[in-house]
Amino acid sequence: MSNRIDPLGEAGLQFYSKVSASISHEIKNSLAVINESAGYLEDVTLMAKKGMNVDMDRLQSLAETMLKQVQRTNAIIKNMNRLAHSLDDPESQIDLNALLELMINLSERTTVTRGFKVFAALSDTAVTITTHPFFLENLIWLILDFAMNVTGDAKNIELKPAKAEPGATISFTGLEKLTQSEFNIFLTQRVHLMLAALNCTLQADENKGMITLNLPENITQPAS
Repeated sequence: MSNRIDPLGEAGLQFYSKVSASISHEIKNSLAVINESAGYLEDVTLMAKKGMNVDMDRLQSLAETMLKQVQRTNAIIKNMNRLAHSLDDPESQIDLNALLELMINLSERTTVTRGFKVFAALSDTAVTITTHPFFLENLIWLILDFAMNVTGDAKNIELKPAKAEPGATISFTGLEKLTQSEFNIFLTQRVHLMLAALNCTLQADENKGMITLNLPENITQPAS
């Protein structure tokens, strides 16, 4: 019996591991702020019991800080929950606008730490396809990781979903240092397997500094 993990499964495990580590770090940061605020609140309570004056403005600021961190943590957990549920169904109808927003949020700590800004030019209307959400999220993560090596000096990457016949596209722009040779190196066996699993294609345009992901309307149909 072989203990070797197939490349597609290994890529998924690595992706999920990196995202989970990032999310746990962000939650830990929020808890640290809440813990610090709770400590100050305890001090204020003791002061009040001793009849000392309490700074009400400081208390209000403290409450706002704690509420903000709770809301932030809740948003982080919701994103993690969405990622987890993307494994539920290998053929799900999704809106690429929502999926790209999720990926920007999930990758924010990684991109910001490396000094990059990733944003999306979302469509005014839903761009829906039927695909395997987790594989698509994983592929977008890999493309973003590569894109950060070939951006211009501004270090900005724009993601743009769009309808196309008979499916949809996601373009990654701002890649001013993109070359075909580097793109070919990026197209590893793992990437090819993921493209095949999604029935999609990936193209590079050196002149425009852009990578385009071509997705079929339904995962059972090949991309144009």
